[in-house]
Amino acid sequence: MATISGTSDLSGYVAQLIDLERQSGASKVYRSDQQALNKRSATLTDLRSNLSALNTQVQGLVRLGTLSPFGAKTVISSNGNVATATASSGATSGTHTLLVTQLARQSTVVSTQWSHAGTELVGAVGAGSHTFRISVNGVDTDVTVAIGAADDNRTVLNAMAAAINGSEAKVTASVVNDSPSTARLVVASAESGSANAIALADQSGTLVAATGANSGVQSSGTTGGFLYASDQLDARFVFDGLTITRGANTVDDVLTGVTFRLTATQTADAVPVALTVGPDDKAIQGKVQAFLDAYNTTIKFLKERTGVSVSTDTTAAGATEVKAVTRGTLASESTYLSLMMNLRADVGGRIATGVPGGPVALSEIGITAGKDGTLSISDTTKFTKALTDNPDGVTALFNSSDGIANRLSTRLNRFVNTGGTLDNALQATRARLESINRAIKQQEAYLKIKQATLLDQYTTLQEMLLQLQSQQSLLDSITVV
Repeated sequence: MATISGTSDLSGYVAQLIDLERQSGASKVYRSDQQALNKRSATLTDLRSNLSALNTQVQGLVRLGTLSPFGAKTVISSNGNVATATASSGATSGTHTLLVTQLARQSTVVSTQWSHAGTELVGAVGAGSHTFRISVNGVDTDVTVAIGAADDNRTVLNAMAAAINGSEAKVTASVVNDSPSTARLVVASAESGSANAIALADQSGTLVAATGANSGVQSSGTTGGFLYASDQLDARFVFDGLTITRGANTVDDVLTGVTFRLTATQTADAVPVALTVGPDDKAIQGKVQAFLDAYNTTIKFLKERTGVSVSTDTTAAGATEVKAVTRGTLASESTYLSLMMNLRADVGGRIATGVPGGPVALSEIGITAGKDGTLSISDTTKFTKALTDNPDGVTALFNSSDGIANRLSTRLNRFVNTGGTLDNALQATRARLESINRAIKQQEAYLKIKQATLLDQYTTLQEMLLQLQSQQSLLDSITVV
C-alpha cells in the first residue's frame, strides 16, 4: 500500500492541492480581474499624461495678442558686424535703416603714471586717512583710504582701488601696470553714457589731487585726467533719417518692440544697415511642430489601445484561418474610440472663424495627415509663405473661437480637468481594484486556513493508517496452532 511518508512530504502535498485551487475557481478569476484592472489603470494614467502634454501645447497656441506664439518676430540685419537686433511680438513688420557714427563708452578717469617703488604720493599727502568723493549720475559716494608712512606708490594706488571697489559707488577701479616699473589708477563707470560721467573730489586731504586723477581735465600722455569728453560717451546714430543719441549701445526705446545692439561705427558716407522686422518663421514652426508631436503621440497611443489586431494563417488548402486576436486595453470602450475620431475631426475640419482670405484648414498652410492619422508639415515652403503673406490668417486658424487649438482645448479639458472623464474613470478603476485586492486577501486567508485544516486532517489520517499497518503486522505475526 502506497503512503506519504513523513510530515514534510505531507505538507508539500497539501501545498500543491492549495496551489491547484489558487490557480482555478474564484482565485483565478480574482487574479485575472486584478491584472486587467492594473493594466487599465496604467493605460488611463498614460492616456491622461499624453492628453495633458497635448493640452499644454494647445493652451500655448490659443493665447492672444502679444502672448500668441504666432506673433513671434525676428530682425534680420544686413550687417551684423555693425548692429544686431531682436524683436518682441509687439513689433511691427517692416524695414528700417541705421547708420552708427559713435558707440557709447564708459566714463574713465586715470591717474598720473607713478613708479612702483617710489614714495612721492605718501610724501605729498602724508600718512593717515584720506577721504574723497565719487559722483556718478547725481549720486555721491565718499571713500576713505588709509595710507601708511612706509607705503610706496603702487601700495597707495592699490589701497585706493580696493577702497573704491569696496564702496557702493557705481564704478570699478583697477591698477594698471602700463610699464614694468610704473602703474596708473583707472576708475571706470559701471554704465556707459554721459549721464554716468565720473567726478572725483577730495573731501579731507589731497589724495585725488596728488595722484593726478583729475576728472576735470583730459588725460594727456602720462598725466592724469578723463579719457573721453562728455560728448564722446553717448552712442550716436541715424535711424530712418533721424539723428538720435543714447547712453548705451543696447537700445530698446527707439522702435516699439525692437531692441538693437550697436557693435561698430561707420563713416558718414557708409551704406546704412538695413534692419528687417518680420515673423520669426523658425520659432513659430517650432511651436507648431511641438503641438504636432504631442498630437501624434496621443493619436498613436489611442490607436494602439483602442485597436483590435487579427493575425491569420493560410492552411495547406489555401484557406485563411484566424490565428490570434489581440485587443487593446480600451478596445471595448466607445468613449476613447470616439475621442480619437473626434480629435482627428477637430484638426482635419475647416474652421468657420477664419479671417477673410485667410486659411481655413491646416492643409492650406502645408500641414497634412498621413494614413495613420498623424500630422506633419509636409510643405515647409507653403507653411512659411502663409506666415509671411497672411500671419493674421494663420493665427486665426489656430486661436479664433472656432480655431483648431480652441476646438482641441474644449475637448481636452473635458478629459484632463479635475473631475473630468479620466479622473472619474481612474477613480472607478481604482475602487474596483481595491475591492478585488480585498477579495484576494480574503481568499488567501481562507486558503491559508484550509491548508492548515487539510494538513491536520491528512496528518490524523496518516497516523491512523500507520496504526492499522502496525496492527496488521502484529496479526500477521501470530501463528495459528
